[in-house]
Amino acid sequence: MDEASGSRQCLVCTVPITSIHLGMDTCRACAAFFKRAKTAGREYPCTQADRECAIKNGKFTCRRCRFNKCIAIGMEYDGPLRLRRKPTVPILQRVKQESKAFVERRREQELKIIRSHGGHKLLPHSTEELYGVHIDTFPEIYRIFLAESYTFFNNVFPAFSVLNERDQELIFKDYIGKMSLSEGYHRTRQIWGEQTQYMMCSVMTCYDIDHHYEVIEDLENASFLVGFTHAYVEEQKEIFLPLYNRCAFTEREHHALMALVISEVDSTFDISEEAQVILDRYRQEVLEELQSHYQDELGLKDFSTRLGNLMSLNHIIQECKSLFKVFFRCYATLFDVFITDKLMTDLILC
Repeated sequence: MDEASGSRQCLVCTVPITSIHLGMDTCRACAAFFKRAKTAGREYPCTQADRECAIKNGKFTCRRCRFNKCIAIGMEYDGPLRLRRKPTVPILQRVKQESKAFVERRREQELKIIRSHGGHKLLPHSTEELYGVHIDTFPEIYRIFLAESYTFFNNVFPAFSVLNERDQELIFKDYIGKMSLSEGYHRTRQIWGEQTQYMMCSVMTCYDIDHHYEVIEDLENASFLVGFTHAYVEEQKEIFLPLYNRCAFTEREHHALMALVISEVDSTFDISEEAQVILDRYRQEVLEELQSHYQDELGLKDFSTRLGNLMSLNHIIQECKSLFKVFFRCYATLFDVFITDKLMTDLILC
């Protein structure tokens, strides 16, 4: 700060000054205000919305216009800056928000396909518009799921963006099948309750277990696939449903499961150490938030059984994913459904 002679005014607020600050004819208050704004990375709204407020030396001045005036006269601050970061949204809150958006994006696209096709059977439900799965539209609807899954994946797990493309691809491929199983059973229970006749295949379509033959009865080798599909569905249910139904998970626990399934990557995938560190960190974040949910929201002192059941179900989903890959490989091979779609086969049969 250098002393200056004569009567001068602050170039920002016009109060009399006798010295310069930040190398300019500004008062101590305006210089300090500008320095604070720069170091903290703050952004202020204009009180009049037109950014033409009078600049005064007092606590009632418009901070936005005051800051703009500092910039206009050429004021600069070259000292260290403190980067202002947006508050991090907890991972289970991200899963909740993105799950809702994930469903709505798919609902709109699926309905367009279903109504354009016109051959789907409307299922009996008191509150939901639901249709039976159809062999003609299943591939296209599943492609929608894969595309929207990638958006969900990136929004819920942004830390993976720093990894190389190979690591990101392997983790995503491993995740989508497990996330699909978790979401499918959850939506089935949400919509159909204890009924066992229907299983959700997508947001708008269901598999009717009692009339599964109707989906493929016109295809060659249909009788074989009917038996094969029924056996697959029953095996999945026998593995997954006993523990799932017994647990009666809360919505928060469902969100935790959707996040936890990413932490156990297929052992045949050779991912980097950096990728494993991120996976472990996400797993720890989920477990910490679950502990808070159990203690603070559910009032549980001993939550070892609930957490143990959740971790067991996480392991069961890994097994169910392997079953699905076997089923899909047979289905695709018999009917050439996805053989020409390299992206689909690479993602599912990785």
